[in-house]
Amino acid sequence: MNSKITKEGGLLRVDLDGDLTGGAEAMKFAKLIREEITSAGAISNVVINMHSVGFVDSSGLGMLLGAREAAHSVGAMLAIEEPSPQFRNLLELTKLASVLGVR
Repeated sequence: MNSKITKEGGLLRVDLDGDLTGGAEAMKFAKLIREEITSAGAISNVVINMHSVGFVDSSGLGMLLGAREAAHSVGAMLAIEEPSPQFRNLLELTKLASVLGVR
């Protein structure tokens, strides 16, 4: 999985590419996203764009929830943008669509 992180004013945008799954790379990404959010300064929104994400497993879902927690710790809202239809369905079934702010 690759990521591109940009900050524009009060928005921290994370564009993901590849599968969002567990393992060493996932742990590295989870740490990176938490550090980016908590060190970004004055941010009010974090948007994670998943347009180019294929598969998401339970570890990937945990990483997104961890990013949400990090965003809330600095007073920011997190939103998931452009999830695949399958992932959107999973979020709806698990009631996490409203928790993660899917748009």
